[in-house]
Amino acid sequence: MKNAFNLSSLADKLRNDVRSLVIMAALIGGLILWFVTVGWTDRVIYRGVDQAWFEPGRVHLKTEPSGHYTIERNADFAAMKVGCVYDLNYEAEFGRRQRADRLKMVRRATLVGC
Repeated sequence: MKNAFNLSSLADKLRNDVRSLVIMAALIGGLILWFVTVGWTDRVIYRGVDQAWFEPGRVHLKTEPSGHYTIERNADFAAMKVGCVYDLNYEAEFGRRQRADRLKMVRRATLVGC
C-alpha cells in the first residue's frame, strides 16, 4: 500500500514521460526543418522548354519522367542542355496539400550526366 501513495515516484515517472515527449517533438521538428531547408530532389532527363506555358521570368520544363517543374530564368537554366540528366531540387511540401501533379518550383538544377 505504501507504493500506491508514493508521490515522488509518480513525479519522477511524469518527469521522464514529459522529457521523452519533448525529445521526440524536438526530433520531429528538426526533421521537418531539415526537409524544408534542403527540399526534395528528383532525377529527370531534361527534354526542353514547355512552350504551352508562359509566365514572366519563369520557364516550365519538359522532363522525363513527366513532371510539373518550373525554374526561374537564371544561370542554372541557361546552363541546362536538352537530353542531359539533372537532379532538380525543389521546396518540400507536407500535409494534405501535397499532390503528385503539383507545380514544383526548382531551386537548383545539378547536372548528373549527358
